[in-house]
Amino acid sequence: MSDERWHLLDDDARDEEFYEPEEPTGEECSTNKTVFDGKISFAVALWYPQMGGYHGKAVAVFDKGWYIEGSMGHGGCVEIYVWHDGEFPFSDSGRRPATLHLCEPEQFIEFGEKLSEYNERGRRQE
Repeated sequence: MSDERWHLLDDDARDEEFYEPEEPTGEECSTNKTVFDGKISFAVALWYPQMGGYHGKAVAVFDKGWYIEGSMGHGGCVEIYVWHDGEFPFSDSGRRPATLHLCEPEQFIEFGEKLSEYNERGRRQE
């Protein structure tokens, strides 16, 4: 959170800055349940894409107060917590959940589209 917004927060909202979710259930992920709704952020359970043969339970934490001023975004990042039952490819620390920080979710979508595009090149033609 930027320093200019920090002083505007009350104690509850400051505590929210350090929110780390508990592992969601499969049902919560399947229904995209909102597992947290605070003053400055909210969190949604969902399934993380398959890696190493396993899907991962995930919680994405979204900023409620982000905005765009001119061409500059202020906030809007997404913190993702992932619990994965297989060997986790992001870290060798073994920490659960693994955490990811996405500055712009659109970049993650573009990355996935490029993966699909390039993966198609390797498909055997019959």
